[in-house]
Amino acid sequence: MNRIATLSAIVALSVLSISEIAYAQGAEMNWPANIEKTVTDFKGDKVSVVQVSTLAEANQTRMWVEKATPEQRKALLTAVEGNKALAEQLKSQKIEMENIAGAEQAADGALIIYVR
Repeated sequence: MNRIATLSAIVALSVLSISEIAYAQGAEMNWPANIEKTVTDFKGDKVSVVQVSTLAEANQTRMWVEKATPEQRKALLTAVEGNKALAEQLKSQKIEMENIAGAEQAADGALIIYVR
């Protein structure tokens, strides 16, 4: 009976590990749709700046930020620079544009900028 319990525990842990790997691989595909347009069109002062390093390693947002392609990052940076008011707001907070790693819009309409 003890062997059956041990084997069951091993199988359960193996399944969890495999599902976490699949989840992590899918996270890179979760770059926010149309975020460049959202950033370009953003008006207002509800902007939060979050250090990527403060997010847990298994955090989905951290995973897609770290897996972003150079093209995605360049498009995002171009969008930020194209929104003069947003760019000025970030510069006033001493945010260096090349450190911007990602962005997303919060449910309340605020903009979250992720920096390295």
